[in-house]
Amino acid sequence: MKKIFGVRSVTKAESEPRKKYFLVYEGEKTELLYFDAVNDMRQEISLNPLIELTPLIRSYSESGWSNPKQILDRVIQNVTEGQTGDITYGTLIDRVIDYLLEKEIISKTLQAKNIASILEWYCAEENKTRRDLVTNLEQTSAIIAGFLDKASCIATISENISDIIKSQAITYAEDFDKICLIVDRDRESFICKLDNDQYNYVLETCKKKKMGFYVTNPCFEFWLLLHFDQVLNLDKTRLLNNPKVSSRRRYAEHELNKLMPGFQKSSYDAHLLVQKIDTAIENAQQFCEEIEKLEQQVGCNLGRLIKELRE
Repeated sequence: MKKIFGVRSVTKAESEPRKKYFLVYEGEKTELLYFDAVNDMRQEISLNPLIELTPLIRSYSESGWSNPKQILDRVIQNVTEGQTGDITYGTLIDRVIDYLLEKEIISKTLQAKNIASILEWYCAEENKTRRDLVTNLEQTSAIIAGFLDKASCIATISENISDIIKSQAITYAEDFDKICLIVDRDRESFICKLDNDQYNYVLETCKKKKMGFYVTNPCFEFWLLLHFDQVLNLDKTRLLNNPKVSSRRRYAEHELNKLMPGFQKSSYDAHLLVQKIDTAIENAQQFCEEIEKLEQQVGCNLGRLIKELRE
């Protein structure tokens, strides 16, 4: 995970501390667009000015992850690394590549893969795995910078690579800030068997770590549907099962497209929806909002998150 810098926030007074809400999304596009709009319109929808929204975006190696347990475990690892100052070789590799991508020094396709291969080769030469801790960050960074300069002609970060890696750490104040895991109840993502109940694992881990666990069943598009009163007339059984109704869309997204013609996961008018956020909060109360029950029932508890952000 990496932080997005430059997120706009509003404060009542410089002397009052701001509580950070770190938002961790299962999806990489739809949720980000929506909560960016929430942050843009924070005054219009009466969010607490002393709360700062900080999205955590997938690192290079995490792109495409959809398993909430896997995402949660990585978030906990990143928080621990930020608190202790210790990082693994895997985190180091991700932060280097993330920086190069963010600054558009490299492209996300073949070039990023080549850089990753170089860094993985370095780890292998040092008999290190991605899970091993880096014992001397400055020394290791200097060596890696040398490899990048020679192999990839990337001299931009050779002098400050260790500072770049440190700056991307999550600055999380335990018992003050809050991490919010926002996921779908996707039956292809969560494994829920007697001997491997990932939903319960994530639920109990979030409780133990005092993290927020926010679920939309069947998918995030259902939360978007809640912004329209027509959602109350939809077939709950079909919503829960969310079958394919065309080659490109499942039931929830298909119904959303009727209300927002041209809807695409990576391109839609999120600000228009956020204007209706009170409708979504009210409509959500007509469905399941209890996190313990959302594993099996149609519903969403994101309305409770918005209420909390207003307190």
